[in-house]
Amino acid sequence: MKATATVQTKKAQRYMKALVNHFGSKTNAAYEADSGYVEFGFGRCDIEAKSETLSFHLKSSRNEELDKLKWIVDKHLTRFSQNEIDPLTWQS
Repeated sequence: MKATATVQTKKAQRYMKALVNHFGSKTNAAYEADSGYVEFGFGRCDIEAKSETLSFHLKSSRNEELDKLKWIVDKHLTRFSQNEIDPLTWQS
């Protein structure tokens, strides 16, 4: 199962780094210049930060796990952006 979402923001790299650093204290996660990833026990989140675009690519083996990943990413992005970013619109 896969899902993607993209949002426009001038703080794309800042949010990517914040998400990866936050989850990296709990699980395997890393980033380089404009991309990063987080390995959850039930799926993976790849993140791309390009100038003013932040993209998420989720993978999981089951729909329930994919829904959980979507919820986790949405919740944390909303919190880190201090509600600057609306909930993501996910595409399967």
